[in-house]
Amino acid sequence: MKYIYPVKIVCFCLTLALTSQLWSSSVRAQSVPAPPQLDEATRQLLENSLSVNELDQEIKRIADQQHVAQTKYTTLQKSLVQQEKLLSQARHQADSVLVSYYTGERDDFWALFFSTGSLSGMIAFYDYYRMIIDHDQLLLNDYQEQYTYLTQQRNELYTTATELGEITTNLSNQRTRVASLQQSIHQNLATSSDPKIARQLMNEMNEYWNNIGLYEVKRYFKAIALSMQQFPDYLKSQPGAIQIRGTHYTISIDEQQLNQFLHVQGQLPESFQFKFAQDQLSVHGKEGNLDLDITGHYEIVDQPQNAIQFYVDKLVFNGLQLPDTTCRMLENEFDLGFYPQQIVSYLKATSVTTEPQLMKIELELSLN
Repeated sequence: MKYIYPVKIVCFCLTLALTSQLWSSSVRAQSVPAPPQLDEATRQLLENSLSVNELDQEIKRIADQQHVAQTKYTTLQKSLVQQEKLLSQARHQADSVLVSYYTGERDDFWALFFSTGSLSGMIAFYDYYRMIIDHDQLLLNDYQEQYTYLTQQRNELYTTATELGEITTNLSNQRTRVASLQQSIHQNLATSSDPKIARQLMNEMNEYWNNIGLYEVKRYFKAIALSMQQFPDYLKSQPGAIQIRGTHYTISIDEQQLNQFLHVQGQLPESFQFKFAQDQLSVHGKEGNLDLDITGHYEIVDQPQNAIQFYVDKLVFNGLQLPDTTCRMLENEFDLGFYPQQIVSYLKATSVTTEPQLMKIELELSLN
């Protein structure tokens, strides 16, 4: 079914085209023109186009990871071949030492020792014997070290091969996703009453996201991440926020406290509001004509250390949902969690729950 783009969409395209040369990385969100109200077909077309754009960036990141992993794998393979040669030599020398002890060759030295006939001769012979024993020990130790190192390299090679396989699979999956989205875009364009305008709209939206939108989203994430570093100190200053029962601690955080903290500490606009719901945290913010919705949840993690980590489940920018790869990229770049050890040493989080207007964290002292 064909769909017709309203006149205000065309105006939006022309406005972006005329102003695209004026944008820079320092442009603030307030100066961005308001996005038009889009019909569902147009919104889906732009969302697919934006997803392809983001997945293309993810494919580049994965390809870089693949190159690094492949280089490491090749280097380890070459090193492993050389190490196996060294181990073979060390094993041969160690075998010679063990055979000499097993056949009693070393015992014959004691007979020679007592037949020297003089104290000075016995001392000289003992020194010579000690040199042989020390040399034998060095050979055995060298073999053990070479064997241990070879085992480590084999394990590392196996781990790298596994990572490389996962990276390659991920790369293939993302390329499949892009191909599917591109097919959908081509089908929508084929049914469009004005494919030229549709393509222009997609290009302008992608340019807008790459030059302005992504910068602004990262700015907000950075502000939140920096604020969370101070969150443990803030909690300790809030009466009743931390309740203690023996070795058990309970932290209660309500929406008002969290919003007040982030607006002051993170200097986020008042329009950015954080809301707790059942098993999730949502953020809605609007600054100028930039509109952002974030939905996510908290989980307890123990590696590399115990923490309450935030995971982004959904990211919507100006009404367009971004792919999960963008969520993962932001999670990796910005740490939105906080760490119980910053409240009390040896404190470990055991559970985190969210419900309407409230989040609770259970912790306990642990010396492990």
